[in-house]
Amino acid sequence: MRRAALAVLIGGLAVMWIYVLFLAKPETGDRLADRSFSTAAEPVCKATVDQLREAGVVNQPAASPQERAALVDRGDALLAQMVDQLRALVPASGEVHDAVAKWLADWDQWLRDRAAWSQKLHAGEDTPFNERQRDNGEPNSKALNAFAIINDMPSCQTPIGI
Repeated sequence: MRRAALAVLIGGLAVMWIYVLFLAKPETGDRLADRSFSTAAEPVCKATVDQLREAGVVNQPAASPQERAALVDRGDALLAQMVDQLRALVPASGEVHDAVAKWLADWDQWLRDRAAWSQKLHAGEDTPFNERQRDNGEPNSKALNAFAIINDMPSCQTPIGI
């Protein structure tokens, strides 16, 4: 009797894990039902990522905080232009408007955090970038990146190496 109960328990756990890992649909979170924004936004972000590389601000060493600040400023100017271009693509109203407006507000905050960091670097403080934390303690960029990934806009994540 115990062996049968143990076999049923193990079989049930195996079925549960197979379902969770392979069959269950993941939570969609902020997935946009209307894909038109995502389709239009990805090329804008991709072009910006390419511009960041061409501008020589990605993964560049800096000999001083002031040199790092100059790189940050150049990169952030391109990112601010990207956010402005994305803002022009937002529908006038509706669910997509609301979700994307919140995401772009997060981008604005991230860029303000970077501007504050840049000021410290210009003043000669060799300090790491500290972005605003959300109520759950996670960095703002985690939510930015999750929205970009779930909506098939991988180039719209916060860029690495700038």
